Amino acid sequence: MSQQIKDLMSQIISAGKERGLSQAQLAANAGITAVGLSKAKARGDLLVSTLEKLAAQSDLELVLLSRRTRENDAKAIKSGTFFD
Repeated sequence: MSQQIKDLMSQIISAGKERGLSQAQLAANAGITAVGLSKAKARGDLLVSTLEKLAAQSDLELVLLSRRTRENDAKAIKSGTFFD
């Protein structure tokens, strides 16, 4: 479904691994099964509340950013003016 959700889940799982959590432990700590997490990752679809719980277990916070800001930052980085 959504590549963005798949990317978010991958980032959360990677952060969990950095904290020493397996994907199964991360899922269990967030109140879902490892199979459920795996299926959600494959589909790219997950409840926001569950995504938030997974993020919290990985010591992350879900934040929305304006695309315009991200695009402007990318332009500033490419032009070398990001830190000006």
